[in-house]
Amino acid sequence: MLGAGTQSNPYIVQTPQDLHNVRNNLTAYYELGNDIDMGSWGNFTPIGTSSAKFIGSFNGKGYKIKNLTINSTTAYVGLFGFTENATIQNLVIENANVVGQNVNYVGILVGNITNSTIKNCYTTGQVNGQYGVGGLVGWHYSGLIENCFSHANATGKGRVGGLVGNGATSNSLVNKCYSTGLVTVTPDPNLYNGGLVGSHADSTKVTNSYWDINTSGQTKSAGGIGKTTTEMKTQSTYAGWDFISVWGINNDYPYLQMFGVPTAPPKKETISIQSYVNHIHSIVIKTNKSTKQIKSFLNTIQTLSERHTGTKRTVSTYTLSIETSVQKSNRSVRSAIATVNTYINPIGSLVERKTKTMKRLLSYVDSIHSHVNVIVPIQNKIINAYLSVLENPSSLYCIEHNSNIYAIENPSTVEVI
Repeated sequence: MLGAGTQSNPYIVQTPQDLHNVRNNLTAYYELGNDIDMGSWGNFTPIGTSSAKFIGSFNGKGYKIKNLTINSTTAYVGLFGFTENATIQNLVIENANVVGQNVNYVGILVGNITNSTIKNCYTTGQVNGQYGVGGLVGWHYSGLIENCFSHANATGKGRVGGLVGNGATSNSLVNKCYSTGLVTVTPDPNLYNGGLVGSHADSTKVTNSYWDINTSGQTKSAGGIGKTTTEMKTQSTYAGWDFISVWGINNDYPYLQMFGVPTAPPKKETISIQSYVNHIHSIVIKTNKSTKQIKSFLNTIQTLSERHTGTKRTVSTYTLSIETSVQKSNRSVRSAIATVNTYINPIGSLVERKTKTMKRLLSYVDSIHSHVNVIVPIQNKIINAYLSVLENPSSLYCIEHNSNIYAIENPSTVEVI
């Protein structure tokens, strides 16, 4: 193990074996050098007993001890079994399973503390014992627990609390702490149990501390204030707490800033996405007003002119990875002057002579109305437009030796589809 065990040069705990070796020097200074997973270690023996107490200092430095398992038949059960004049701070014990089989003084972090200080620590998992069982500390004889919390479930026969099982004296101080774990007392559920503290010699020594009455299943505690889950996740609940440099809250239970913002467990869900894409229809109406001059040396003019124009247009769309449905209709009216040439082949003409003298007939048709249909189907990416020009046949009758000439023009119409 690196270090010298002094305050200026503490031992650096980096492996499960290093953690086990802390019992070899119960007066030294220790620091975690990284997270330690105890999952492969098996049953861990608590550090310190009532006859050989841990009186040193252990600084977690913001690291975690994960998957700790303890199953003991000897009293004073926890990562540390018994501490006196010790300091434990900045430490997380995550997903622990601590059991004291028919024994007392059981907690995930410490079984019993005397004249010791615990700061900036929290626990998760479960703890089970007989009397004096707590999610953080089982038996709190004297000292200070501050800025700590527990999400662990606690089960026992009596003096069971979400954070502390029993505060044995008026010197058992708890300040700015909370708990959320389920508290279960069997067989007598009324035998000294509480959401935060199971029992306490002087409940006034528990200050500015809270427990969740919904998740704990407890409406009473020997100290602290019970709040609903919603209230526990609201910053204004925590009177006097330092949410600038010590605590943080983000629509959830408060967390200690030194450990970073807690990450929620991943959620698996199935999302069905249906996209309905209909055809895009667009109607473009175009009306051309044009003046045409046509000369024809005929009595009867029959013309039919069709003009088809294909226009290619590109429409770019930007979409996300899911399919989208877009419907768009455009309608535009344009007025323009265009020259349209018509070619009629063959042109049939009929000239009737009523006299013996053949005369040159000359007729002028100045105004010809045109009928223009523009149908533009718009499709995704490519737009084709089609133009049809339809002229109505015009007719002219010229009869000599009569005083009147009748000219009849068929008006042209524009039909828009």
